[in-house]
Amino acid sequence: MKSFSFTKTILAVATAVTFAGVNVVAHADDTTQQKLDAINTKIQTTESKVDEGQKELAKLQAQQYEKSTEIQKLQKNIDARSKQLAKQARAAQLNDTGSMLEFITNSNSLSDAIGRTVTVATLIRANNQTLADQKADQEKVAAAKKAVDKAAADQETTNKQLQNDMADLAVQRTQLAAQKASEDEAAKKAAEEAQKKAEEAAKQVKEAKDAEAAQKALATANEAAESVSTTNDTQTAGASSSSESTQTVTTTATTTATAATSSASSTTQTAVPASNYGSVTAYAQSFIGVPYVWGGSTPAGFDCSGLVQYVYAQFGKSLPRATTGQEYAGTQISVEEAQPGDLYFWGSRGSTYHVAIALGGGSFVHAPQPGENVKIGSVSSFRPSFAVRLN
Repeated sequence: MKSFSFTKTILAVATAVTFAGVNVVAHADDTTQQKLDAINTKIQTTESKVDEGQKELAKLQAQQYEKSTEIQKLQKNIDARSKQLAKQARAAQLNDTGSMLEFITNSNSLSDAIGRTVTVATLIRANNQTLADQKADQEKVAAAKKAVDKAAADQETTNKQLQNDMADLAVQRTQLAAQKASEDEAAKKAAEEAQKKAEEAAKQVKEAKDAEAAQKALATANEAAESVSTTNDTQTAGASSSSESTQTVTTTATTTATAATSSASSTTQTAVPASNYGSVTAYAQSFIGVPYVWGGSTPAGFDCSGLVQYVYAQFGKSLPRATTGQEYAGTQISVEEAQPGDLYFWGSRGSTYHVAIALGGGSFVHAPQPGENVKIGSVSSFRPSFAVRLN
């Protein structure tokens, strides 16, 4: 019967090698996932800025229209006043070039002459002052419009830059998602290799005839572990993983991938058949409460385009996976024209970053962002850029 030290050696071998596999998975996942989370945070911030920018531009454009209308009205008044002054001048010339002078000299008395002089001067001054005031008002409004025009142009430039930023972030997010998928696959293979080596090392220790041979097998196992392990950034996580690995090998020698699969399945929501619902919109609303998962396209978790693709697939409609593909799956219409079952999109055509299913009455169902669940939204609080009616 082998001694207790042999048993400890067996556990040490299994733990050392299996922990290496766990460490590969954790390190690959955490590093890229952190980058993805950072990109998603930037996208959310930029989306808010885009929405605010569009609202500000709409306000400035309304001011541009208001100022242009005001300038046109003032110009009409100035033109009318100028015509009236010209008409008065022509009338005076036709009647008698000295009519105003005669009007004053024909006075009955000195006081009458003074009164007539004041009357003529007041009339001329009033006409000229009115014309001057109108021109001053026009210049003031024109200056205000010029300022609004500049602000609107600057806002358009800012909005364009924000849209470019959104496009760049979307590319980075896609690249990171592809990188994470590749790392997950590589990590899975490394974990499987580590598990096989752990089992082989444990077998060799069991077959060792003395402590020296067992220790030699342990040293070989440790070298194998180092060949598939990556640097462990967190000692606490390493200790936890080591403890879990020891328990796994001691009992059933199952892999960490099996445990992960079991954990994930416990949170999976079973989808209700689409046939139980009378419409796309009713079926889509059955997923309210499902968590947002980046890249998710099942009832276990959805992102925005994943939800749309999944729902329509249950009704025999095949749609592209990404929003930029889905926006070309039908005819573009205005937000106001959207009916239940149409799709709302956010962002410029060709570089959209969000999609939702219209429910009618200005509401929609969508998978918003990380940390939230599928829910109903309103165009009044989160206005789409345009809508699409599927072909």
